[in-house]
Amino acid sequence: MPQARLLLIDDHTLFRTGLRLVLADSPSVGQIAEAGSVMQAVQDHAGAAVDIVLLDIQMPGLNGLEGVKVLRRHFPAARILIVSGTSGLETIPAEVRREIAGFLPKSADAREIEEAIACCLAGGTHFSDDAGSPGHAAAQAPYAASTLTPRQLEVLHQLTLGRSNKVIAYHLGLSENTVRVHVAAILDHLGVVSRVEAILEAQRRGLVQAVR
Repeated sequence: MPQARLLLIDDHTLFRTGLRLVLADSPSVGQIAEAGSVMQAVQDHAGAAVDIVLLDIQMPGLNGLEGVKVLRRHFPAARILIVSGTSGLETIPAEVRREIAGFLPKSADAREIEEAIACCLAGGTHFSDDAGSPGHAAAQAPYAASTLTPRQLEVLHQLTLGRSNKVIAYHLGLSENTVRVHVAAILDHLGVVSRVEAILEAQRRGLVQAVR
């Protein structure tokens, strides 16, 4: 089986680290490069052999959606797989959808991520069934719980109990790597960099109750 050469583009180092941990032992993944922005990816990796770009669409500076055309120019052979923690597939313009090979929510588990990579590597496409429904979310309050997936809310509740990734994995029947990805997506969504900050911010938004 050929191994994919990946380029992860996301401005959150924690998420990139979590995704790297998830993919490190995957038989379908070979080299993994990363960048914090589209421009950094071009500056640091232009000319490199890249099979699949995993691209966040919510980044400062050159937005991921606008960056698709830039990436097309500099990595013409790469398939682009968009990964989002907040936006649904419906928010992506049709002309951009025609340029990408797939879409994944950041809440996707290790199995789906590996399947998407393998499918794209084989020349197919992968658009997650769990891409979210922004139309429903838009009708809610700005900080509505519906903007986090049910699984992310479960992990968030476990965080408020002070549990480690290993203990959370045990209680929810997940792998530790999957828990790491969920935690990274939660931090990304809440705009924080630590578990303690995540708990405080979640309480402020009313996503969880303060533990007494």
